[in-house]
Amino acid sequence: MAGGDKFGRLAFGMPPASNGDWAWLQQIAKSLKDHDPETGESGKGMVVMSQGVLFRGQPEQTVEEDGQNQKADAEYLIRRGFVVADLIECIVVLPSKLFYGNGVPACLLLLNNNKPEARKGKTLMIWNSRHFQKANPQNLLRPSDLMRILVPWRAFGDLEQAKALVDSHAAQLIREVEENRDQRLADIEDAFGPVLAPLARLVGEQAELDALDLKVAAVNEAIDPEHKWFGPLAPLKAEVEQVQAEIDAAGPGDKAALKANLAKPKKAFDDARKQLIAAIKTHLKQLGKAIKELNKLQEERDGREQEINLAAEREIAHLGEAADDLRRICNDPDEARRYFALVDKAEIEENEFNLNLPRYVDTFEPEEVIPLDDALERLTQARTASTDALKTLDNLLGALGHVG
Repeated sequence: MAGGDKFGRLAFGMPPASNGDWAWLQQIAKSLKDHDPETGESGKGMVVMSQGVLFRGQPEQTVEEDGQNQKADAEYLIRRGFVVADLIECIVVLPSKLFYGNGVPACLLLLNNNKPEARKGKTLMIWNSRHFQKANPQNLLRPSDLMRILVPWRAFGDLEQAKALVDSHAAQLIREVEENRDQRLADIEDAFGPVLAPLARLVGEQAELDALDLKVAAVNEAIDPEHKWFGPLAPLKAEVEQVQAEIDAAGPGDKAALKANLAKPKKAFDDARKQLIAAIKTHLKQLGKAIKELNKLQEERDGREQEINLAAEREIAHLGEAADDLRRICNDPDEARRYFALVDKAEIEENEFNLNLPRYVDTFEPEEVIPLDDALERLTQARTASTDALKTLDNLLGALGHVG
């Protein structure tokens, strides 16, 4: 590119070889759609950058001005070119650790190659590094944190318009939180529902089997063709009872011969009853294992649903708090200046085209204001405490034989 760029992307200057940030920004600026006079649309871009692009680079310096001669460096000249061309519509400073593997605080640059008339020559600067959710390995921007960007951005710094936007933006973001919650709950139900569907039936079946008395006498008593579990034994029991009835009805001479006929059906009945009881017990164990596994899955599903519901409740609560805070901020111009500022080109030029937000937005936390009477009272208490401590030390030294 040293010989020039045939696409004209480096119109504002060649960035230094050590840092290509402004090469990338010029690539974006050159790629923006041209302004369409018929529709009024123009090319816009939103670029995530490190905050160094806002302030790196030095202007020209002379011996008279600064005691040394120094030419303006490339990054300063390119940034100045962007400001003079009125390409930067908004700058948003973000918290650190938002992007995976990179802890450097970033910023958003919103570019517009043909700003609306009311925005020409102005740049909105939003300081949004105070509000975020700390997490590991990355911090997160919650819906409430996004609202703190969206409201001043869409109002373009106008406090009255910003106040009017708070309610609608809060309602919209709450709807999105609820929709996201409902979709996530539906996804969980789709995943767990079919697997957990048999659980109620298996629990009912287990209760039925637990209620059965599996002792031999009780089973014999309960056998009935209509019995759900013992019904298969009814034909064998009937055969044994029939042979026994024949034996009971026979004369003394025929009983011995008929008793020989009882052994086979009785053994078949006893074996079948034994096998059925064993099968029921085995089935009960299998039921218990299956129910235990399904209960674990149900607990997992319930836990996930609870997490989703709690997260949604927290986000909605944060949105309510952010909405109240935005109303408070927008009611006080001095307080609003701590969060965002609408800066004109002349002010940026006075700051030598340095776009570092603390030059324009009051980013410092306000100091505690202590009434003079309270301050004097605290000082008196501190002096008394210090005097008492010295007396205690002198007494201790005296007890140890030292002279104070």
